[in-house]
Amino acid sequence: MATANEDGGTVEDLKMYRPPQNEEPNVQFEEIINRLRTSFNAPGLGGGGALLIVGGILILSLFIWLGTGFYTVGPDQQAALRTFGEFQRFENEGLHWHFPAPIGTRNVISVTTTRQLELGFRSGDDGNSTPRSVADEALMITGDENIVDVQVVVQYRISSLRDFLFSVDDPGDPDRNISSGQPDGSTLRDIAETAVRQVVGARNIDDVLTTEKEQVQTDVLLKMTELTDFYSTGIEIQNVLLQNVNPPQQVQAAFEDVVRAREDRETTINLAQAYEASRIPQAEGQAAQIVEAAQAFRDGRIAKAQGEADGFLAILEGYRDSPEVTRRRLFLEAMEEILPGIDKFILSNGSDVLPFLPLDGSSPSLPAAAAAAAAAGGGS
Repeated sequence: MATANEDGGTVEDLKMYRPPQNEEPNVQFEEIINRLRTSFNAPGLGGGGALLIVGGILILSLFIWLGTGFYTVGPDQQAALRTFGEFQRFENEGLHWHFPAPIGTRNVISVTTTRQLELGFRSGDDGNSTPRSVADEALMITGDENIVDVQVVVQYRISSLRDFLFSVDDPGDPDRNISSGQPDGSTLRDIAETAVRQVVGARNIDDVLTTEKEQVQTDVLLKMTELTDFYSTGIEIQNVLLQNVNPPQQVQAAFEDVVRAREDRETTINLAQAYEASRIPQAEGQAAQIVEAAQAFRDGRIAKAQGEADGFLAILEGYRDSPEVTRRRLFLEAMEEILPGIDKFILSNGSDVLPFLPLDGSSPSLPAAAAAAAAAGGGS
């Protein structure tokens, strides 16, 4: 059913209105308002019906707007809530509601996930492509004024969400898709570069390339922790890993020759030390054996001398008690030593024949003694 309006047209004419082809539409704001007013005053609706529709639309819009305030916080996440830009509280895991925008603002961020910063290089997005070097970050001067190419991976996590969101204003890092306002963008990269340059600049190139890599990592970790705490970034540095530490490409071959020469030197030193370790115990054992033999010889000589001295003292004591007997006994012992292995007889007072009994306890045969006595009697 067509209904006339104030402009002389009908409602159907208004609904079917289309701008002319090939002409620019020129609709005035007042004209749109008038047409909407005419539509709400159409028969069958009345003024109260139009208000009811408008009220229903507003109520439905309100419910939809309030429904956008529901949000979910994951097990590894934490939500920071703000009302009119002012921080209110934190919410942990679960389903929550907060005033939706523009009244309320919420930031739901993972706080337990370990994140990674690459310094001196950029790996591929798929993880399989060859990393590309970033010379402005990687090249630095050592303490002995050599240039070295250092590539570092920094692992970190969020320790304080409030400091992470509100304490540092950061321009972000497009290479890692870090948006502005989060301190793990340019701020963290500058902290890492400062710490690495300071630690490397305090050491010789040999220490950085070979012997003190572990100490360099530890010192960089401590320095970064100090700086992140100083700036209240809300970031905890978990680990610092040196990926590649090389001399510049132009002199890398010469440095590799030097490294190989040092390795050969260390190998030779180790072999010499092993030979020393095997020979010294052997020589010490031989020396101990000689010392023990000499000690035994010395002890034997001392004991023998002590025995002879004790014997001489015993003879002296006997001589003092019985000089004649001792003198005769000494004579007989001397004859025993001078004439060993034969039978000996002692003539006493020119006629008595006494056999000389050796000290070993053996006795001469009687026939031999009788023959000697007979010969002695015939001769006299």
